[in-house]
Amino acid sequence: MTERQPEELDAFGAKLKAARERIEGTGAQELASEGTSLGYGFRLSVELLAGLLAGLGFGYLIDGWLDTRPWFMLVLMVLGLGGGILNVMRVTRTMERQAAEKDEKR
Repeated sequence: MTERQPEELDAFGAKLKAARERIEGTGAQELASEGTSLGYGFRLSVELLAGLLAGLGFGYLIDGWLDTRPWFMLVLMVLGLGGGILNVMRVTRTMERQAAEKDEKR
């Protein structure tokens, strides 16, 4: 180890501290915790699609087991779609509540 390393570490520590103070001043942590519109859009589409695909998959398996094609697949597809829509509504309500709380803080 050389004599210069502690000085370089001190300089690096000072730069790091200054950068952290700049970031905290702009509210970057608040922005990171909120998420983005694109992220919310992906989440809503995944919620809807997951319910639909789960209903289709379970219906297909039950139809194959009971040899009743396509009745269970159709019924469970509709139920899965309904469950996906309920999940989307639940997530949307949560997003609206968070937006209202954010507006009240301002």
